[in-house]
Amino acid sequence: MRVTIIRDDSVVGIDGVFRRIDLSSLRANVRAVQWNDTSGHIEYDDTANTLLRNMAEFQPFVDLWKTAASEQITVLTAPSPDQMKAAAVARINTAYQSDVRELTAVYPEEEVKSWALQEGEAKAWFSNPQAHTPWLDSAADARNMSKADLAAKIIAKAAAFARVHGQLTGKRQRLQEMIVALGDFPTRQQLDDIKW
Repeated sequence: MRVTIIRDDSVVGIDGVFRRIDLSSLRANVRAVQWNDTSGHIEYDDTANTLLRNMAEFQPFVDLWKTAASEQITVLTAPSPDQMKAAAVARINTAYQSDVRELTAVYPEEEVKSWALQEGEAKAWFSNPQAHTPWLDSAADARNMSKADLAAKIIAKAAAFARVHGQLTGKRQRLQEMIVALGDFPTRQQLDDIKW
């Protein structure tokens, strides 16, 4: 029995007959599964393909296929080069966004939203100690610390965040440029080799 599971299309194919199946319980990073009678492989979003020697983990999807309505969909064609490139860029962007979110995960969302205001007022105060800085005044008072100390902390944290954010953004841009540099007809392997 030949089995194909394609997460993004929500389909399972058995011996060339494809049906829409609920794949929501498929492990999140599994993009596709290929099985040919006795062995196969698993394709991932974020790592290299691995060999598959046992279909037990994916048997529930085969069972769903068997009980699904007999509505068959046409056999899928291979994705176009543009679709493969778009998928590779999306994979890189998802990894980038995950790493950026990790930088801010320990802070409440409303505090993160205030970072530009905090930095702006801290810089304004360092440029002119008479500058109007209502956020900085209130936060320093609530923390029971001097305005100078709080402004210095804000500037230091903003600089540290900017460095790491710049590194992540530069990496994302470099990887996207590598995808573009593959030209109009990249192979799936070439695109899969470009990893976050």
